[in-house]
Amino acid sequence: MATGAPLFRQLFESESSTYTYLLADTDTKEAVLIDPVLETVDRDLKLIEELGLKLKVALNTHCHADHITGTGLLKKKLFGLKSAISKHSGATADIQLSEGDRITFGKHVHDQSNKP
Repeated sequence: MATGAPLFRQLFESESSTYTYLLADTDTKEAVLIDPVLETVDRDLKLIEELGLKLKVALNTHCHADHITGTGLLKKKLFGLKSAISKHSGATADIQLSEGDRITFGKHVHDQSNKP
């Protein structure tokens, strides 16, 4: 039976004091990873595998001066994974977001104008 609420995990990388967020639809197992960190890619992939999730999008909320994003390495390890960032960031990504754009995962939506 569906709970209605998305799965939510807040992850932390202590070297850069960076939070990463995993959101997933518990029915379809589609997931979004927000602000992945290079040093924790293996940890994040292990959790995604343990939970039986299919990661659709790695989303960066901004260009990171505090750490190196893990999105590039995630894309090398997960076929079909899309990257996303604001089109105003100047960064390259598969999905260029504008204010109000939404990322869907299962029946849920991450609205770019809101924090996770």
